[in-house]
Amino acid sequence: VGSSLSLVAPAEDKAHSKIIQAVDVNFSKVLMDGRLLTASQERVNLASKVVAANEKSKKIQSRNQWFLEKAKEAEMELDEDLLDEDLTPAEQTELRDAQKARSKLAELLSQPMKTQRFGKFLSTNSSAMQAEIKPLPQATKALDAGTKPKKKKRKTK
Repeated sequence: VGSSLSLVAPAEDKAHSKIIQAVDVNFSKVLMDGRLLTASQERVNLASKVVAANEKSKKIQSRNQWFLEKAKEAEMELDEDLLDEDLTPAEQTELRDAQKARSKLAELLSQPMKTQRFGKFLSTNSSAMQAEIKPLPQATKALDAGTKPKKKKRKTK
């Protein structure tokens, strides 16, 4: 009736396989690079900040609107102190952070998510890199011949 997605770490693959066999459900494997999850998590965190600030702003606006409407219905003047127009320093900081998060999110969403193909250390664990890794020609020749590759001897003084 629907689709399911199961995110499984390599360390949990055996336990996940047992669960799949017990439930008798067939999941197709999709290899993902964990760095994509990190990039998407950053985007979700920024979006959460923006949504929280928008909700707070809408709540303040609806409260103020309610006071204005009720004062108009009662044909009374509204005391300006009842309106929440003055924000606390913490709320002002939160709104500024939300604006920064909104611009950063717009910048990130304009770029496609890509895995980093370089770094401080060479890693062969990345599924994206597995297809690109090729064995050295000397090693393949040695494997074909059934021997170990020869090491060069150093000259001693």
